[in-house]
Amino acid sequence: MKAAIVVVALVLVVVAVALALLRPWQGGKAAGELGVEHATLVPGRIVLVLANGSEGRARVAQVILNDAFVDFHASQRTVDPGDAERIVIHYPWIRGEAYDIELMTSTGRTVGYEIEEAA
Repeated sequence: MKAAIVVVALVLVVVAVALALLRPWQGGKAAGELGVEHATLVPGRIVLVLANGSEGRARVAQVILNDAFVDFHASQRTVDPGDAERIVIHYPWIRGEAYDIELMTSTGRTVGYEIEEAA
């Protein structure tokens, strides 16, 4: 009986560690998913190109920049499968600063993108 409890406890620990490391609930582009292709910085704006490699339509509902919701404009209301969209974030970025961007879709999924050093 004690051996079975130890085995169950070990399995739970392994699963918890795997979930903590892999973070399957967070965004990130895998093959066939929604993801940011690249970013361009212009004064007062960050422009992202978002590609939809999934089989379904996607819509960006919110943009979170360094843990704060920010204003944005999307070139299209939805992004069809295989299509791309331009997201313009209105933000007074500072040269040399890092920016962590999360695009939240209408389904609640997030797509992350990081600008390590704005230039």
